[in-house]
Amino acid sequence: MLRIRKYTTLLLPLLLLACTTPRMTNAPVPPFDWQGHRGARGLLPENTIPAFLRALSYPEVVTLELDVVISSDDRVIVSHDPYMEPTLCQTPDGGRITDTVSLRQLTAREIEAYDCGQLPHPRFPEQQRRPAAKPTLAAVFAAVDRYCVQQGRPTPRYNIELKYQPDWEPALVPDRETFARLVLEDVAAWGKPELVNLQCFDPPTLAVLHRLAPDISLAYLDEAPGGVGEKMEALGFVPEIYSPWEQGLTTEVVEAAHALGMRVIPWTVNQVDRMEVLVGMGVDGIITDYPDRIAGVSTGR
Repeated sequence: MLRIRKYTTLLLPLLLLACTTPRMTNAPVPPFDWQGHRGARGLLPENTIPAFLRALSYPEVVTLELDVVISSDDRVIVSHDPYMEPTLCQTPDGGRITDTVSLRQLTAREIEAYDCGQLPHPRFPEQQRRPAAKPTLAAVFAAVDRYCVQQGRPTPRYNIELKYQPDWEPALVPDRETFARLVLEDVAAWGKPELVNLQCFDPPTLAVLHRLAPDISLAYLDEAPGGVGEKMEALGFVPEIYSPWEQGLTTEVVEAAHALGMRVIPWTVNQVDRMEVLVGMGVDGIITDYPDRIAGVSTGR
């Protein structure tokens, strides 16, 4: 159920800001936006605090890319899937998962009891296995803040994907409005919204976010690059970032997005030679599972 009183109290500063000031521009845009996908998925278990800290050990990484879903007690959980993925996660007693375990049906504390780091990842053989739990977004903010203070490192940006599909309601995700408000609540509580970008494959979810907090940077996630102008017209506004699948991306698509004033940051690029091709196309950043591979890529910026 939507907790109007709770949301209104915590979101009031953010919403007042949206009503009284132009869109946030006080956080400098990085010359080239290297993003650690799900932290450093190629190296450590995805969307876990150790993976995010590993990504930040590479100075080129300026943004942490991650995914969020919602628990039964309305906590924002960092997870790519709204369920426990059987190939990656184990039950609290170390057993294998044989049925759908929806995170929307578990509390944050119950979710934390599952291990999602000790099974070998079938797609990433270099990934180091270790105990790892799905954290809350608030816990990630806090852990990264501590790490940056300890290392004398600037606070990174965050590129946060809301994992929403209409056919997932209500068993796996809440409705768009509830989902958006819960994420915005955590961003407001952290206190650095100028360092946050929110993204989604579902255009209506982007529209809800834009309505609730027009100062928050947004990215249009796209699995089929092309037709950028028509897609933005259908959306009803132009977000800051166009984030297409790197497969099929062309110079013409990059130029079309730039003409609309959007930065172009494709996903997910893991081969150095492909990174160099995309840089040559004029992209403004790259999302990668392997932040250890980007040091040798020249961006010319």
